Amino acid sequence: MANVTMRLATAADMETVDSIYCEAIDDMNARNIPQWDEIYPTPAILAGDLAKGELHVAQTDTGVVGAVVLNEICDPAYQNGQWVGCGPALIVHRLCISPAAQGCGVGRGLMAAVEEWAKREGYREIRLDAFSQNPQALRMYNALGYAKRGEAVWRKGLFYLMEKQVQ
Repeated sequence: MANVTMRLATAADMETVDSIYCEAIDDMNARNIPQWDEIYPTPAILAGDLAKGELHVAQTDTGVVGAVVLNEICDPAYQNGQWVGCGPALIVHRLCISPAAQGCGVGRGLMAAVEEWAKREGYREIRLDAFSQNPQALRMYNALGYAKRGEAVWRKGLFYLMEKQVQ
């Protein structure tokens, strides 16, 4: 697994963060994974995440290579989940790794940092949704011990609701 640290994003990170999301969208589209587009996530959404103090970046010795949003906000469709935990739950949103950094453990390293952060902050479980047509993300979350707890259908299709106990 790559040596990844997670820290709060700063305004100085935003050009890199926006570039990472654009590159990831292009890469996913090239691999027929229609998960994100020009409607979501946008630079304005990411700037809002930054302003709320919820945007974190993944950093390696080569610089910022990914981002993730962490908060307690879940879509109403999360009510479809058969959650095992009773909270408090940390919700993971918009996890994105630069295509140039994929395949070498950066995503797993970032999620390990998220899990450590969640424990320190007193969360009992982590919840997220993963696009059903993104095999790489599904493999990673399954390998990390996230269990499917339900399904939700949004604009882009079917997503799996997933959960992992961390305390």
